[in-house]
Amino acid sequence: MNCACFIDLGAAKIDFESFSLLLEEVGAKYEQVKFYAYNAKKNGDFNAYIRQTGAEVALPLHNRKKVRVDIRQVVDSVACACKNQNIDAILLVCAEVDSLPMISAIKAQGKKVLIGVESASSVSDRCDGCYIIKKTFKDNKEAAAEQKDFLPYTGIERDEDDGMNDVREKLQAALDKKSAQKSASAKEDKDDELVKLLSKYF
Repeated sequence: MNCACFIDLGAAKIDFESFSLLLEEVGAKYEQVKFYAYNAKKNGDFNAYIRQTGAEVALPLHNRKKVRVDIRQVVDSVACACKNQNIDAILLVCAEVDSLPMISAIKAQGKKVLIGVESASSVSDRCDGCYIIKKTFKDNKEAAAEQKDFLPYTGIERDEDDGMNDVREKLQAALDKKSAQKSASAKEDKDDELVKLLSKYF
């Protein structure tokens, strides 16, 4: 079975081990994987997988309403169901609120819908397969601390010892100097203007 995965990391708050167990339980061939609400530090345990597999990442929006389904996940999953003939099923981990229209739209294209949930619900009853996410209760902060800060799509890793701190300090010093020069220049302009006014009227 060929499967596409659209995983909202903010909806279930799963770590990478839980995600791996979910993929193993489904037991499909994964043609496409995309993560939503991904944060390089918070979800640092996913970084190696993203690098190795080329999984896609949708960076979180600052104004995203946490209780709503991520609209990008809806668009991507339905578009995949419409366009990709080689995909047999779509695996979702998403917020349950308003997810029924997305599930119905995918099924209307003749694709199976598999869902990973924390506990069975009415939404899971509408899907072709329901998988309870096995929580490992690992501290994601500890996992992230073991990983280098990873920038998706660039392959760039940032290390605290890579000299970037020195660069930041020099840039900050240059900005401070420029700001000080601007202030001094503005003061000089004001003084010149005052001298001109005084000489004109006195």
